[in-house]
Amino acid sequence: MRFQAGSISKLVLSIVVLELAERQELHLQEPIVRWLDRAPPQWRTITLHELLSHTSGLGHWGDIPGLPPILATPPPRDELVALIADAALVRAPGDGWHYSGPGFLVAALVVEAVSRRPYGDVAAELVFRPAGMLETTSGELPIGRPDVATGHHEGRPLHVHPSFADIPGSGDLWTATEDLIRLNQALRAGQILLPTASARLWTPHATFRGASEEGGDELIRLAAYGYGTFLGTIKGQDARINPGDNPGYQSLLAYLPDKDLDVAVLCNEDAPSVNAALDELPLG
Repeated sequence: MRFQAGSISKLVLSIVVLELAERQELHLQEPIVRWLDRAPPQWRTITLHELLSHTSGLGHWGDIPGLPPILATPPPRDELVALIADAALVRAPGDGWHYSGPGFLVAALVVEAVSRRPYGDVAAELVFRPAGMLETTSGELPIGRPDVATGHHEGRPLHVHPSFADIPGSGDLWTATEDLIRLNQALRAGQILLPTASARLWTPHATFRGASEEGGDELIRLAAYGYGTFLGTIKGQDARINPGDNPGYQSLLAYLPDKDLDVAVLCNEDAPSVNAALDELPLG
C-alpha cells in the first residue's frame, strides 16, 4: 500500500538539491535570488543551505499571515507562494533554527527554475528510479487508486486536499515502506549521491537548545538537524530521523547506525500512530 509520507518529502528534496549541486547546476551557498527572479527583498541573502537546514528565517505555515498552523486545505500554489513571499521573516537568515515547510517549497521552486521541469519529474529521475522506488511519486494525488491508503482522523476517513500535490518538496510524497527502505539503503550504498554528498544530509547544520527542540518524548528525541533529516535517538539508540505528519497520515523513516537497522513506518491515521508502532520495535 502507498501512503502520504508528509515531511519525508524534505529528505527527497534535499537529495535532489545535493545531486544538482554535484553536477554544478546550482550552489548551496549562493543566494536563491540568482534563480528566483521575482524573489522579495527579504530573501536576497537566503541560500539553499539555509533553506535545507531550516535556518533561512522563513516561518512555518502558522507564521504566514492568512495561513493556519496546520495546513489542511492549502490554497493554489501561486496564491500560496505569494503569501509566503509577502510574509516577514521570523529571524535573520542564518540566525538559528526555525522549522519551515514553506522554506522547502521555495527550495523546490529553485529546482524547477534550474531544471526547467516540474519538481516531481526531477525527483523521479534523480532519486526514485536510481533507488528502485517503483511505488513512489511526487506532485501527484493518487487518492482513489486501489493500492493507496485512505487517511483517517480520530478513526474517520479524511480525504487529502488536491492542493497538497502542488506543494513540492515539503509534503507531497506518496510512497510505500519497501521504497523507503530502498531509499535509505541506496543512499548508504552510493547509488544516488557520492558518499561525501550524502554525508551532508546527516551533518548537524543546526543544533537545538536543551535535550530536544521537538519530539521530546521517550521514544524519539531530536538534538540537531542536517539537510531534510533530524539527528537524535529512537528508544535511546542514535538515529537519523525523517518524520512526517500530514492530515490523516503519520510516517517515519529512520536509520540506527549502531544496529545497522532501517525503520519505515507509514500510518493512515493521525498521531500518535507512529509511537504506537515504535512501542513494538525490539531494540534490546
